[in-house]
Amino acid sequence: MKTIRLEVLGSVLILLLLSACASQPGTAVKHEWMQDVINYEASLGPDHLDSVENLYQVTPEMRNTVKTRFGKLPKLRALRKLAQWLIDDEGKNMQYNMEANYAPIEAFYRNEGNCLSFTLLLIELADEIDIKLNANEVDIPDLWGENEDSGLVYYRHVNAMYKSDRYTQVFDLAIQEYRAGFPQRFITKRSAAALLYSNLGVQFMQDQDYDTALHYLKLAVSVDADNPDLWINLSAALRRSGKVDMAEQGYLYAHNLNPRESLAASNLERLYRSQGKTQAATRFQKLASRVRDKNPYLHFYAAQKAYEKQDFGSAAKSVKRAIKLHDKDPQFFELRSRLYQVEKKYVAALRDLEKAHNISLTPTERGRYANKVDLVLAAVKQQAEDREKRFQRLSSPEFIRQQINTGTIY
Repeated sequence: MKTIRLEVLGSVLILLLLSACASQPGTAVKHEWMQDVINYEASLGPDHLDSVENLYQVTPEMRNTVKTRFGKLPKLRALRKLAQWLIDDEGKNMQYNMEANYAPIEAFYRNEGNCLSFTLLLIELADEIDIKLNANEVDIPDLWGENEDSGLVYYRHVNAMYKSDRYTQVFDLAIQEYRAGFPQRFITKRSAAALLYSNLGVQFMQDQDYDTALHYLKLAVSVDADNPDLWINLSAALRRSGKVDMAEQGYLYAHNLNPRESLAASNLERLYRSQGKTQAATRFQKLASRVRDKNPYLHFYAAQKAYEKQDFGSAAKSVKRAIKLHDKDPQFFELRSRLYQVEKKYVAALRDLEKAHNISLTPTERGRYANKVDLVLAAVKQQAEDREKRFQRLSSPEFIRQQINTGTIY
């Protein structure tokens, strides 16, 4: 089991979603069974064990512990100490478990959780001492590829963000996966709960317990019906349980909710391909490819590979495309700076490093880019010194006499 490592990030910018592609959402056809799914939460009632109300409950012991330990501290200090207490050996000593999709109470008493369950716990405990934390959903590029391969959306990265008029900080359980430049957004507590339900549904689906899986996946959709990822997971469960027509309708609904993402189209391609519907499969394959072309990280990774092969022209084109699609990730500008340095375009290289430094959000990251600026400045200085030496040599009387004697100049 991996030990949790928590890092607090300062001065975090709230990033916008990636630019939308040209296609716009169509009219999503809502079938009768879909409306039943949307009403699923209401049919269970607020007292149901899996209701959102029960999900966010805390025990009197949890409440009293937090208020006694942290209730009289200034807000930001209280949050830092609370988050650290949850993971310290002297505190709760919570352990990281990627499959631990727990409600706050369960995470607290089991002393383990994944990034989502830890975030829900921290938000709820902070609420007990009158501190508002936001759930912040982050798109991890590496997970996009895993989603495409599996056809599912699982373990969406979520951290907690504190924001005041003067200061903003992120509390992240899996900091090794997080970069401030990744596309991210605030989500409500209900939307965060829906992600937890969806993850539980996927877990039960992988165990082939489709009845339980469908319960949690329908509950997830019911809580946040505008999230296409939840419809995709529900449709996957429907397909695996033999309800192929409903799965197709669900995938189409998800695609129409957000045609800017490729996962629904990829699933539809697989579904139609398995049914021998080649024309429909090809159509959605093209749609998925068109959407992937809007993924800046695919272009960035292509630029990295081209750079490693010293194909600097291809690398420059790919990183330029990545920056055009998403100009909030400092590593894009750092790579382009390296390409400029290869061409000895040091002014442009410094400009990109300055941009990378300015949009970096951690002292460690900013320090790294500052060091790179120093290296480029040293190269500029060396280049200037070399030019000066060359000029002095070419203009010296000895060199001129030598050229005259050899007949090079007259």
